[in-house]
Amino acid sequence: MKRYIILLSAMTVAAFAVAQSPVESILESIAGNNSGIKAVEQEAVAAQTELSAGNSLENPTFEFEYLWAEKQVPGGNKYAFAIMQGFDFPSLYAQRNKHISAQKNLGSYQVGYARQSVLLEARELCIKIVYLNKQIAVVSERADIAQSLANLYNQRLAAGDANQLEVNKVEIERLSQSSRLKMLISEREAAITQLVACNGGVALPVDATTLTQYPNIVMPATLDYAIEEWQQADAGIKMLRGQQQVAESFTSVSKQGWIPRFEVGYKQAYEVGDMFYGLAVGVSLPLFKTSNEVKTAKARALAMSFQTDEANAKATAEVTQLYHEATALQTALDDYQLLSQQNNRALLVKALENGQISLLEYMSDIAQLNEAEENRLLLEYQYYSKLSQLNRSNL
Repeated sequence: MKRYIILLSAMTVAAFAVAQSPVESILESIAGNNSGIKAVEQEAVAAQTELSAGNSLENPTFEFEYLWAEKQVPGGNKYAFAIMQGFDFPSLYAQRNKHISAQKNLGSYQVGYARQSVLLEARELCIKIVYLNKQIAVVSERADIAQSLANLYNQRLAAGDANQLEVNKVEIERLSQSSRLKMLISEREAAITQLVACNGGVALPVDATTLTQYPNIVMPATLDYAIEEWQQADAGIKMLRGQQQVAESFTSVSKQGWIPRFEVGYKQAYEVGDMFYGLAVGVSLPLFKTSNEVKTAKARALAMSFQTDEANAKATAEVTQLYHEATALQTALDDYQLLSQQNNRALLVKALENGQISLLEYMSDIAQLNEAEENRLLLEYQYYSKLSQLNRSNL
């Protein structure tokens, strides 16, 4: 039975690895290698450790006194020593523990926010690289066709079947497409360099030049669902709520500041030839600072409450805008769907080679086709970019 369980687990892992898209593989690698995320993780650990250390007993103190008399009287010198341990009232330790728990939650929210910010940037770069790769594929095809036409018309010019003006037109088209291809490749290399930087300088697990599929991001079913999901799961809003909870828990700690602080210990003294033993007790009375500390803590908690409310309102506005923009782009893409299924470029080239259309007609039609194709690719890129921002809470 154990063997079958192991086999089933291995098959499940293998199936997951196959199902994982190249973009998901890149994001997973960045989540593990990004230095910014690691820095926030360690800062959260340090903050929690510091608070925990502050809620433990202080180090005991050792006091020693030695007094000598003005007149040298035998046995007239005095000395004493004491060992003291300070502590707060138990309720204060309980409130501090609640504050530490709130800080621990805030630390996890801060890590989540850093992770979301980095992975959103990385996913945007992946989407841009997919867009550039699609453009490069299209422009490469255009450049090959332009080169073929330049060769054809140079041959026709030598045979007297074409004029120099026609040759110049196809040469300009060839140069235009060749230059654009170089610019796109350069832009892609810059985007890949940024993506590698997000991965901590480590090589990507996938060759980014082969990315041709946008990440699998689902459009929210309704606007209300998108708003609800954002407000519940967005890391930025979670972090603000965590800061508010920390501020409120610190207010509770400050309210305990009026309780006296105690010190108890053992004391031993020598005086006039005799030894004295006993207990020492000290009390620190918080007469001056507590009231102002509570007012400050309350003001900070209230400020964080206002910031959280403002963030919720801005989130609603941002989600609404992104949702409407993505919906509009989706509708526009549907209108271009027929264009992506047609091979008009090959038909135009065949018509030109067979003399069915003139070079001028070909140049006019191909320019119109290129513009429509560029628009379709741009709309597709913008659509997935909006979807990526709309679904950031899933990162």
